[in-house]
Amino acid sequence: MTLEKLVTTLVDIPRLVVRQGGQPVRLAFRKPQPYPDSQQRLAALVDHALTNQIRAGYTHRFIDLMFVTVGDRVFCRRYQYNEPSWHSMFLKDPRGQIKLDKTIINIEARAPDDLGDVVPDIDAAYASKLKMLGARFLLDGAIDRRAQESTLELILADSDANKVTEGLN
Repeated sequence: MTLEKLVTTLVDIPRLVVRQGGQPVRLAFRKPQPYPDSQQRLAALVDHALTNQIRAGYTHRFIDLMFVTVGDRVFCRRYQYNEPSWHSMFLKDPRGQIKLDKTIINIEARAPDDLGDVVPDIDAAYASKLKMLGARFLLDGAIDRRAQESTLELILADSDANKVTEGLN
């Protein structure tokens, strides 16, 4: 570990601990948000959420996962590569849900058609978010080749038949 990475880690960890420690209290005062009516509104909700969770399908448990936005687009990546995984489930069936704080939203998750073009912007979004969270020491894993190749774009589902805005899980 270089001296620069060591200093970054020593600075970031207390910040991360304080931020994560206060999160349950901050989350308790949050109310469910209105169901998004556009991809732009979905991206805005992602940008302002304290917690990001995802599940493949509608019956699996929600797992914590970091989402980033590039314009009105929402992306996520794997950071563990065990199988079966939420990622492999989405590759079989793109339908699922995300939970942003207390708001549950139906989405479809797909590999972006223009992945090669948007990877630098997605990497920059991860770098910015990890810096803000005090977790820059996680950046190498978030932007390595395997993570980049696992990138999925989260798109607001067309169907609003199953809208749920109060947390179920």
